[in-house]
Amino acid sequence: MGVDDKSLIRFDFVEPTYLMAVGIVLLGAVVSLGGDLGLGAPLIVIGIVWALHLSVGLVALRVSVIGLSRWRATAGWSDPSLLAAAGLLTSLVLAPFSLAIDQVLTARGVVTGDQPLADLGQWPAAIFEEWTLIVGPALLVALLLGLPGWWARRNASPQTVAPVELRPPVVEPEIVLPEVADVPDVAEVAGSCLQRLPPALGTELIAVRSELQYVRVYTTRGDALVLGALKDIAEQREADGQLVHRSWWVSTRHVRTLRRRGTRYMLTMTNGLEIPVSRRRQQALISQFGVSTTLS
Repeated sequence: MGVDDKSLIRFDFVEPTYLMAVGIVLLGAVVSLGGDLGLGAPLIVIGIVWALHLSVGLVALRVSVIGLSRWRATAGWSDPSLLAAAGLLTSLVLAPFSLAIDQVLTARGVVTGDQPLADLGQWPAAIFEEWTLIVGPALLVALLLGLPGWWARRNASPQTVAPVELRPPVVEPEIVLPEVADVPDVAEVAGSCLQRLPPALGTELIAVRSELQYVRVYTTRGDALVLGALKDIAEQREADGQLVHRSWWVSTRHVRTLRRRGTRYMLTMTNGLEIPVSRRRQQALISQFGVSTTLS
């Protein structure tokens, strides 16, 4: 994805602080509107039950988004599709949890609207019924989490280009040089290593890694090792990507996530490839992409 078409994951909508704020807002809205989950209990008990549901749901949603963005089969999905899938997974987690909470409350004499389930064989049908009530709100919340990202991308102002001062051309005296042997064009030399790629791999680059006197080129169709220099590819494809490490060049449009792992940062590409970021490039990439995940 290009710089102007950032993935919503880069807007930090799965960060714990953002999810905590969302949970507090939802809890306040539900309690203020009188949502009681069908419980005949004091307001404090209703608030605790809602808080448990929201906490488990948002944690499950965060884990689902991170997992789906790392999994190669779903890493290239569009953001709405990824969010919808995460919401569906969250509802599958919430359904048995919600039913278990109701059963605990029912056993303690709280009116929940559910009947006690004495037989384990009754649980699958009860979980499915609970899931039908939860899947809709879970999908809605998951998609709503992406609104700040969509809004930020929609209102992103294009970069302004400084005016160029036009000056009259300077006429240089003609200099006659002695004849020399033909010199290969610089662009031709820079692109020569990419010309050695097998045609079956195509020309859509995802990343390039330096391996001594060779480079391993990753495309949307696979990878191959060819003779060449990383700096040549970086110069030739400067408009498409950048060097993020002394051994790695990446295509900006194929960056899926930027996340922290301990004291280091890692890029995950659309093909699932994980690429380290050098320390001197960390702040620039965080400013460009944002941080999608913070891991200990």
